[in-house]
Amino acid sequence: MLEDRLERIGLSRAEVKIYLALIRLGSSTTGAIIKETGMRKSTVYESLNRLLEKGLVSYVIKNSVKFFEAADPERIVDFIEEQKRELEENEANIKSVMPDLKSMRNPLKPHAEAHVLVGAEGFKTMRRDVLKNAKGEHLMLGAISREPAVMPHFWKFFNRERMKHCIKMRVLHQQGTKEKPMKTELMEMRFLPKAITIPAVINIYGDRVVSLLWKEDYPICFMLINKDISDSYRKYFEILWKMSSRK
Repeated sequence: MLEDRLERIGLSRAEVKIYLALIRLGSSTTGAIIKETGMRKSTVYESLNRLLEKGLVSYVIKNSVKFFEAADPERIVDFIEEQKRELEENEANIKSVMPDLKSMRNPLKPHAEAHVLVGAEGFKTMRRDVLKNAKGEHLMLGAISREPAVMPHFWKFFNRERMKHCIKMRVLHQQGTKEKPMKTELMEMRFLPKAITIPAVINIYGDRVVSLLWKEDYPICFMLINKDISDSYRKYFEILWKMSSRK
């Protein structure tokens, strides 16, 4: 659990293991770190260098030998604050050039894009895109309620932000899934007929259609951006909505 939380702030698994090993060992040579972690020498050297750059590890030289030490855990908070400042600067820089980027697009050219978003971070990117582009309504077809179970904290964040943006959800849920159907404010749910099974969870919002596949707890999103396609899927959704039951 501790290792997972440290990974979430931007540390690799190897960096986390080395940092925790140094907290346990105190001032240590690379040999002692290798023995404690069971990692390869090259991995330990590379990870130590990255931890040094992040200010989470320091070293002293005794008799021509480097002894590494973990920074005080309070330094982790400073590291997170530095990341936040860097993200804010990057966001400001991108926003400043956004008008120039948008002006480069040809509005008369047919617009169609396809993107693949993988893993938890890819899924979160898709959900944040819903908040930006849903335009009042987000439709889900073939829902199986995996995200509240796999990403409960992000699910709460998404719904909190969705309600701030007044985005209504209409959900057509699959029958017979093992997870409890998700239900929250500004959401209306119905259940597809048992004879209808859909292999992917289809999200329809704005000019987007996103087919979401779950491989156990691993999500893969296939996003199509095209108004004609999204309008066609909406018509299909409305037909199924009328056919579906409330329980």
